[in-house]
Amino acid sequence: MADYRIKLNTSLMRSKHIEKVLEFDAIHHDQPLDSNTKSLGRKHITERSLSETSLKPKQITTTVGTKGLKTLLHTFKDKITWGHLLTKGRKATAPVPLSAKVTKISIARRDNIKIESCSKLDNSGTFNAEWIDYKEEIPKERVILYIHGGAFVFASRRTHRSITWRLSKYAEAKVLSVDYRLAPHSTFPAPLIDVLSAYQYLIDPPSPDMVKYKPEQITFVGDSAGGCLAIACMLYCRDSGTLPVPGAVATIAPYADLSHSLPAWQINQLYDYLPHGADDPKFISESRTNVYLAHDSDMNNPYASPILAAETDVSLPPMLIQVGGAERVRDDGIYLSEVTFKNSPIRLEIYEESVHVFQMFAPVDKFSRVALERMGSFVKAQTGASASYPPLERESLRILNAPGFPVQEIHDAMGIIEDGIKVCVEKGVWESELKDGVLNVTLK
Repeated sequence: MADYRIKLNTSLMRSKHIEKVLEFDAIHHDQPLDSNTKSLGRKHITERSLSETSLKPKQITTTVGTKGLKTLLHTFKDKITWGHLLTKGRKATAPVPLSAKVTKISIARRDNIKIESCSKLDNSGTFNAEWIDYKEEIPKERVILYIHGGAFVFASRRTHRSITWRLSKYAEAKVLSVDYRLAPHSTFPAPLIDVLSAYQYLIDPPSPDMVKYKPEQITFVGDSAGGCLAIACMLYCRDSGTLPVPGAVATIAPYADLSHSLPAWQINQLYDYLPHGADDPKFISESRTNVYLAHDSDMNNPYASPILAAETDVSLPPMLIQVGGAERVRDDGIYLSEVTFKNSPIRLEIYEESVHVFQMFAPVDKFSRVALERMGSFVKAQTGASASYPPLERESLRILNAPGFPVQEIHDAMGIIEDGIKVCVEKGVWESELKDGVLNVTLK
């Protein structure tokens, strides 16, 4: 048993409208960290590389591509509409090989999606999507429903083709990639409705002559904001009682904590390209600090912030969570695996010294392709036409960016977050106080 609990006061980290907190049992028995002792009591770190906690990534974070993205996104955060314009249309289209067929389609929104806490839902109209099929002549028994990232604000199915065609290849699957509605003009839960409508398009197609897929043939896959939506849609399926859960879920750097309350958001800001958030005065105010939400109170909804979800008696499908060791949402993935869904079948993979959605660098970086290959293998192992698949064993892994890309088991993943808290307190970013068996951590 742990000696105390750690409580991250999210309302003070991000917005006074957030009601919930992130908390977990400390995993060690030594002297806890508070602002007076300045010591976590951990004698040494043997299971985690220092780059995951003490901020010395050496490789991918120095690339020209990462620096360019950082400059671009820091511009977008002040002028959100620029992001829409620059990532819209054919000018922002990633190339695909001649062996990959791309077919554009239109999907109608379904009117049977109800979210209890949201009174105004727009289920009308249609949205664009596309099928990507690598080597169409090879029969596919599985489908990936892909949800692109872009902070809920920009990007599209076209910008992410460097990922989607490779997943079609590595998973031997057809990929349905969707253009969901974007913030700031379309806010939560509009994107959720679009993705769930795309899922119903697969399992309950609008025409009898279309292929009807079984849930066990389908994997929800998403990166960043798309990873958040993938998990949120899985939760909706679990809770609604009207839609079956998919066969599997795989996420790349899921943006699951909209309050930015975990330490990696602070300590990896020097190395990752992600800005701290939008600052556009047209859309940001005291009560709206995230453009995905109409009001910060929506941040309490687990369909908006899946990190706040809870397990129920309904089993969840196998999940894969990939994060980079040097990215700002690294801890979102760790917390999802080790706390939010601690009893569910999850494989957590932490990629050494890698930034946010480094898989986008697949055209030029072998390590990025390795991550997508591993995701493809996961999809093949968990979904398809077979009636059953071997259960996924829970595990946390570190993938090293070294010759052969060796894999190490992580026995203490939450320790990475604890060590991050230590860094934030020692650097004076946060302060903490141990009282009545609870270590309260707040923004200084």
